[in-house]
Parts: sequence; C-alpha cells; structure tokens
Amino acid sequence: MASILEKEAPDTDSRRIIAGILWKRIAIGMPLQVDAVFPYIFAGGPYNLGKGDLKVDSPYNTYTNKGLPPGPIGSPSIDAIIAAVTPVETSYLYFLSDKKGNFHFASTFEQHVKNRQKYIGG
Repeated sequence: MASILEKEAPDTDSRRIIAGILWKRIAIGMPLQVDAVFPYIFAGGPYNLGKGDLKVDSPYNTYTNKGLPPGPIGSPSIDAIIAAVTPVETSYLYFLSDKKGNFHFASTFEQHVKNRQKYIGG
C-alpha cells in the first residue's frame, strides 16, 4: 500500500485520504484501480495510460485484480508508510487527479463521472 501511495500522491494529507479509499475498496472487494502501477508494469518512466492498458495481463494490474499487488511498485517514503497505516476515514470511494495535480474526491460513481467530465474532460 505504501509504495502505491508514494507514486499516487505527493503529500501527506492526500496520501492519507487515498489510503482510506483504497483500504475501503479492499474491504468491500473492489479492485484498487490505481494508475500508479502502470509505469511499474511497463518498466518505464512517465507513462500515458491508454484504455487498452487497463486490461494488461499482470499480477500488478489493479484494475483486473482485487487486493494489493504481490509486491511493492517502488520504495516508499516514511511519509507514505505512515499514511498507509493511518488512513483517513471518509465517505469517499473514488478519486482522480486533474491536469494540475489537484485531487478531487467522490462518494458515488455518479459524482466521480461528473468530476472526470469537469476536471479532465472525459
């Protein structure tokens, strides 16, 4: 979890909120659906994710597999480790990062779709 948080969010507050969301997804049997795993899967740096990539056959694919990947996707900072074990409990189940790196959270899929349309255009 900590290595995912390290790659997914740059600051403590966002990491703790996202940790709460991801632990909740695990608890309800929902795939984590985090994009931060794809540079690891494809062994590259900055990566432009395409819809077809979401179905790649990999144990690290958090869209097709439930739970945590079989190992870390990088080396987490102490901050990310602390965030992983001290998640913030919220009503949120969804999140996205806009083009400026700001996070937008939603409790329902419908709210998440609206956030996608408003902040990233899709």
